[in-house]
Amino acid sequence: MTKLFLIAEIAENSVAICSDFIESVVTVGEVVDVPRCDPVVAGLFALRSRVLTLIDCQYRITGQRKPIEQEQLAVVASIGGHSFGLLVDRVDDVVSVNADTLIPVTKLDPKWLDVVSELIEIDGKLVMVVNPEQLVAIEDRLAA
Repeated sequence: MTKLFLIAEIAENSVAICSDFIESVVTVGEVVDVPRCDPVVAGLFALRSRVLTLIDCQYRITGQRKPIEQEQLAVVASIGGHSFGLLVDRVDDVVSVNADTLIPVTKLDPKWLDVVSELIEIDGKLVMVVNPEQLVAIEDRLAA
């Protein structure tokens, strides 16, 4: 069985996001701040008559805020029946990967451990497969 992955960049690292979660890739318009919210929430933005929570993926990984630039890209992901915008630096490609070739994570930079579920090999390079559910898991972070 093959799976489709979107290859993107977060915090200067190539990552793969399983297409099962992805609704679309969009350009983020005006972002409205949410006072007293977890800093992983970059704000709210409007998309096709909906209001989505925008997640600062770089902050989630590194603890450093990423300024939102004009024409910034976000991957719209469906998680738990809700849609979120996941800020990414760049979108590179969509690849098909045989599910048998997914590599379990054994050694990884600790800041990625909470969000990376496995690795895939693309053009001879290992790419981290991020779990969008973990990128938005604010309650888990607050409990820790």
